[in-house]
Amino acid sequence: MPFTHRAVGDSRSGHPILVVGAGLAGLTCAKILAASGRSVRVLEASDQVGGRVVSVRHAQGFILDRGFQVLLDSYPAARRHLDLPALGGGRFRAGALFVGRGRPEALENPLRNPLGLRAALRSRVMTLSDKIRLVTLALQALLPGSHRTRFDRSTSSLLAARGFSEGFMQNFAAPFFGGVLLDPQLSTSAELFLSYLRRFVTGRALLPGEGIGAIPRQLAAALPPGSLSFSSPVVALAIRNNAVEGVTLASGETIPSRTVVLAVEEPALTKLVGGDAPRPARSTVVHYFASDHAWHRDAWLCLPPRSAQSAVLHAALVSNAAPSLAPSGRHLWSVTVLPDHPRSEDADFVAHDVAGWFGENPAALRPLDIIRVPYAVPEQSPGFTRRPLPWGSLPSGIFTAGDAVAGASIDAAMASGEAVAKNLVPSAPRN
Repeated sequence: MPFTHRAVGDSRSGHPILVVGAGLAGLTCAKILAASGRSVRVLEASDQVGGRVVSVRHAQGFILDRGFQVLLDSYPAARRHLDLPALGGGRFRAGALFVGRGRPEALENPLRNPLGLRAALRSRVMTLSDKIRLVTLALQALLPGSHRTRFDRSTSSLLAARGFSEGFMQNFAAPFFGGVLLDPQLSTSAELFLSYLRRFVTGRALLPGEGIGAIPRQLAAALPPGSLSFSSPVVALAIRNNAVEGVTLASGETIPSRTVVLAVEEPALTKLVGGDAPRPARSTVVHYFASDHAWHRDAWLCLPPRSAQSAVLHAALVSNAAPSLAPSGRHLWSVTVLPDHPRSEDADFVAHDVAGWFGENPAALRPLDIIRVPYAVPEQSPGFTRRPLPWGSLPSGIFTAGDAVAGASIDAAMASGEAVAKNLVPSAPRN
């Protein structure tokens, strides 16, 4: 998929390269450009870096991410541009804790931990046939290019064609990958699903010690002082003779540049460059709860069976993975719910579900906050990677990065920013 257009840089004009948007794509691009010696300025509309990858510190001392997010250490771009050990925190076990079916039952990925093979074979959360199908599919996903199919289809269609049972779809696929893709119906591209499956099989799900927002903060720390401008929303592009000459801010200020990288959400991008309406967005709603003791050991993603009655898609006692996310002696739950469920924002209703899995008193879960993310990811339907860009050709000097032109994962965002930077400065360092 093309990320770039005709410009080759802005070295002769004396103006800095402008990067619009301080999300992961924009920051990765700016980091590489700065490391190559190019003058770069990042314009961010908000008062912080990260875009949708941000964390906030609650008044009670908890660190809350903007939605449940993890960093897979198998992401290639993340490994190139991040100091993973410096992020601190911890990781989840490779598998899941199946809840809501009686006694909670842990099922670990035997491809990551062969010692868990016997327990995996004895587990009753999925049939032996489904286990064999899942291991086979995971091994196939490891083959180079295996996630690319000649005719892309939906994830649900792929799983049905592979013979997975309804129980597998309800107990594992919908809560786990439905949560990863923010699509419990699994209508998302099977290519994207297989790409995620490969990364989960080969990597670990990490939680930084200061929350997911530590990722963009680390990228921003690599930029030269003064190169980041906050509260600087770009409202228009200055175009002359089909070439960019700069941008106009909401304040009315015009900043000259012959090279502009647009690393913003698709709605903002289409507003700046015109073209068709942006793709529909998928949203997410996450409840955060505090508790005084841990209800289970180890760091697991908790998967209840998908049912119309329950609002919960999945949950995690995130302080088991990264204790620094909660004050000493306290514990932090992140519970992702279906945004369109009629009781999705009813904290008592959600707490009752989670407490029931462990035979605990719902009152022991104290609500901290409800995080609503209306635009979490753009819709990624089958064939989305090959769709024509909705704005057609762009004026010379304009480049695009981010989930408008790539996938919506942390790695895809970073890789898209890297691709633009390498196009502008082919000799630029990759890390």
